[in-house]
Amino acid sequence: MVRPYKRTAGGLAAFAVMAGGMLAFAPQAAAAPVTTQVKCEFTDALVIQAMDNKTSVSGAQPFTITGPADSTPGKSIQLAIDPGPSPASSPLKAPIKITPTVVFDAKSDGGTATLTAVGATTTMTVEAKAGIDVPKFNANVQLPSNAKGKVELSPKKFQLKIEVIEPPLEFTVPCNMTSTAVAYSVTTPAAATSGGSTSGSTSGSTSGSTSGSTSGSTSGSTSGSTSGTTSDTTAGSTTGSGTLPKTGPLDDALSMGLLGGTVGLLGVGGVLLATRRVRSSRNA
Repeated sequence: MVRPYKRTAGGLAAFAVMAGGMLAFAPQAAAAPVTTQVKCEFTDALVIQAMDNKTSVSGAQPFTITGPADSTPGKSIQLAIDPGPSPASSPLKAPIKITPTVVFDAKSDGGTATLTAVGATTTMTVEAKAGIDVPKFNANVQLPSNAKGKVELSPKKFQLKIEVIEPPLEFTVPCNMTSTAVAYSVTTPAAATSGGSTSGSTSGSTSGSTSGSTSGSTSGSTSGSTSGTTSDTTAGSTTGSGTLPKTGPLDDALSMGLLGGTVGLLGVGGVLLATRRVRSSRNA
């Protein structure tokens, strides 16, 4: 039969493992693909030749972006970006090295900003006459330092740096979004709000006088007198005078800290006691 203190020790250990696992995983924002309209314009003769002698192409460009659900202003976060097939295509099937770049418009209650996400260079094979489908990649972006509330990211530009392996050839395919859609959002602390005002004035005056005289003779006599007046006036939302010590948020925080420490020590003591009993029963 399993003894109660063994169950207690096992339960505490299981709780510790579960709590550690919950802290190890941050919540992720739900991924929902969005589709934007894209126009890629080519002015370089080399690019025009690589794009099957086209000076521009237009079409739909899907994006699926995931990342943390919450963050703080000014912090760098990692996004997982999965772009669908681009309107740009290759005339021939060929192995290439490709480096993707996505430029976002970022909007929040704190204003607007431009964020750039650059993926790592990967090797892939493009199919002939098919849209260039870049594999899913990770990229870091830094949130604006003035971000407040929900920060919404909409793809603005999608650029592909392409290196043809054989024959050696390198060029860039620039594409701009002609329609925008929010592809990802992350929540930051909202702007502080205040709904009232407090005004008050405090004035105080203290006056006092002390006088005393001492005289001594053979028989000894002492006389003294002390007089004092004190006045204190306070005008505002709160009035009063007190001799008790005042408390504030720091006292509350200290009390909560002492309470938390006491609870933690009791928990550790319980685990040690359970372990000692297990060892004693084994030795017996």
